[in-house]
Amino acid sequence: MPASVLFYVSFLLVVGIAYRRMRMRARLPPGPPGQWLFGNLRDIPHDIPQWLTYKHWGEKFGEIVYVEVFGKRKVILNSLTAVTELLEKRSANYSDRPPMVMANDLMCWHWDFVHMRYSDWWRLHRKTFHQYFQARAIPAYHPAQMRATRTLLQRLSKDPTRFVDHIREHAGGVILQVVYGYEIQPENDPYVALAKEAMQGLNQAVHSGIYIVDFLPVLKYVPSWLPGAGFKRKAKAWAKSSLALRDIPFENLKASLEAGTATPSFSADNLEKLKKSKGSPSSLEEVIKNCAGIAYLAGSDTTIAFLLTWILAMTLNPEAQAKARAEVDAIVEETLRWGQVVPLGIPHMNITADEYNGYYIPAGTTIVANAYAILHDADLFPEPDKFIPERFLPQDGKEPPLRPVNVAFGFGRRVCPGRYLALDSSWLVMVCIIKTYIIDMAVDADGKHIVPQVEFAGGVVAHPKPFECSFTPRSTEALALIQSEPTNNST
Repeated sequence: MPASVLFYVSFLLVVGIAYRRMRMRARLPPGPPGQWLFGNLRDIPHDIPQWLTYKHWGEKFGEIVYVEVFGKRKVILNSLTAVTELLEKRSANYSDRPPMVMANDLMCWHWDFVHMRYSDWWRLHRKTFHQYFQARAIPAYHPAQMRATRTLLQRLSKDPTRFVDHIREHAGGVILQVVYGYEIQPENDPYVALAKEAMQGLNQAVHSGIYIVDFLPVLKYVPSWLPGAGFKRKAKAWAKSSLALRDIPFENLKASLEAGTATPSFSADNLEKLKKSKGSPSSLEEVIKNCAGIAYLAGSDTTIAFLLTWILAMTLNPEAQAKARAEVDAIVEETLRWGQVVPLGIPHMNITADEYNGYYIPAGTTIVANAYAILHDADLFPEPDKFIPERFLPQDGKEPPLRPVNVAFGFGRRVCPGRYLALDSSWLVMVCIIKTYIIDMAVDADGKHIVPQVEFAGGVVAHPKPFECSFTPRSTEALALIQSEPTNNST
């Protein structure tokens, strides 16, 4: 082929590709313009919570926002309408997960079925988990929840300044009992510490956008000693926590089963069923171990974040606290709305190309549902930054238009299967604390109130940043109840 012909063919090919990309880009949802090579790499925030930036983009560009980094596409949904239409009504197409190179490949979170691709392997995990944590199964866990709640009340009485530790031990105590039949130690329990350590790394790997390997996966093969490969060294250390969290409690549970000392639990019951069944694949034990590990991690950390958010709200809103004693359900909903525990959820990914309101969504696009934006939509919730529990009480015989519980736990086929246990445990804690304690601001040496700042640390799970408060028993009768020993018919 003559050089001139080859040149023109190449030229036309390049022009054709560019024209096709321009046409496709014109049909994509709006968003920040970005740069030619890096796309929106510099637009994704690292120093402030991403959900706030995404909400701001929604106010500027509309309910659906498009960004791209090194060719990796992401669509952010900032409205209930868009989330419902895509993630709920079209859930068969939007139930996949995008590749998470830093978290899954390098930090070894591939076993976490929350991160798994939409597949039969994921379905098997989901089915195994659901059978033990569906709504009708939750009453069986009430004794463990009641014991843990009584212990929490007593610890708040003895040392209220350590309320964060007490909440962490409570949440860990409930889920460890349910999943492994494990009774946590009164202080410095190693399993509670293990979950905290594992979550620290995971929080930095999902949604953060700070690891270039998530946009250029080929970088996962570079040697860890290479300059600029610090992410490989971090991932190696964090991977130890991920695998230890999954393996150590499970192996100890298996040892107790062999010794005949295990108590009923999710893991013990499923392993016994597996042992009795004939012809079951050996991979089922891996499924049980994986499901136990994520229940242990997610069940403790999200409950911690939710309860600490509620305590922060109660500290800053004494008038709402008083009303809450009469209407606890309303305050549960308002806590879920006001301080979103998982503001962006876990990203979805569409399997095939789609259209929404005239916008083109290419196949394989990461889809982020900004639950924070939905639950702070002033059209749905007037004065969204204020803590107003009564907004969820029936008005003139009408129910509220949206309950945050339907947003806070995800959407479609990837909705959180452990939501019933999390809500049940949290509700019990909130009721018991409200009935026995007055939560107030802490005071400094001059007797002045220390007003907490409403700030949340970014990550998959948004925890309130450290704050101070006080817990005072409501009465001598309440204190006596807190300190009393349980009977067979009480908590």
